[in-house]
Amino acid sequence: MEQDVIVGIGATIVSAFTYGSTYVPVRWFEAGDGLFFQWMMCIGQMLFGTITLASTGFPPVHPLAMLAGTFFATGNALTVYIMDGIGMAVGALLWNSTTCIVGWAVTRFGLFGNPQQLPSNNVLNIIGVVMICIAGCFFATIKHHRIRVRPAPWQEKRLRHHTFTVFSSTLLTFFVGFLYGNMLTPINYLVANSAETGNPTNVSSYFFSFSFGALLTSTVIFMTIAYPILSKAPGVVASLWAVFLFKEIKGFRDLATLTVGICVTLTGVALVSISKIRF
Repeated sequence: MEQDVIVGIGATIVSAFTYGSTYVPVRWFEAGDGLFFQWMMCIGQMLFGTITLASTGFPPVHPLAMLAGTFFATGNALTVYIMDGIGMAVGALLWNSTTCIVGWAVTRFGLFGNPQQLPSNNVLNIIGVVMICIAGCFFATIKHHRIRVRPAPWQEKRLRHHTFTVFSSTLLTFFVGFLYGNMLTPINYLVANSAETGNPTNVSSYFFSFSFGALLTSTVIFMTIAYPILSKAPGVVASLWAVFLFKEIKGFRDLATLTVGICVTLTGVALVSISKIRF
């Protein structure tokens, strides 16, 4: 039992160091919208997942475990935008705080089909969660100083609405934290019901399914679909704010031109998105 605890602590330290260093390389370069970074990251994850598949005796692919990979890939695709807005340190601390709270709630109350795990000392448990929430409030007030990254050859100089970016990035950290907090929920459900279903009880047996689901999700949301939406949709929303709130565009001619432009833009985005689907 003591040996298992030592191994677990060692694995936790290695996991914390490697996972905490995941986003260090991408901070040195202009990562764009982060989708290509996410796709390449999932390819590397898939390679390691293949090694794990062979080492665990080639277990079958579990669709429910692939859902865990979908949660991870969806959240991870937003991390570059968040780090550009509020920084790697603040962003990671915020979404990890949310992840911790969501993960605690899932196991504490037995949500989403997971077995309920009650703490030995309920008072200390709740105090710890409250302190994590307070720490998250401190993290949200930290000012981010942007670093100078190496620009891509095709990168154009552009002005960003810093306040909106910070606000939206902060909100997205809670969404990402919710996804990360439920990242292992499907796998825990499979392990908890392994006696009835005959599924493996070893979590590593589901890692290939996890990686496969993450790679498929990254491929679906990759550039051909996501880039037109991410690059044009915010402009459409911003123009609507400009018209209805700030009254920046007036006159029948300008409003008609804007309306036609928005319709053409949305049509183009829809066509590009549909072109990826096989009928």
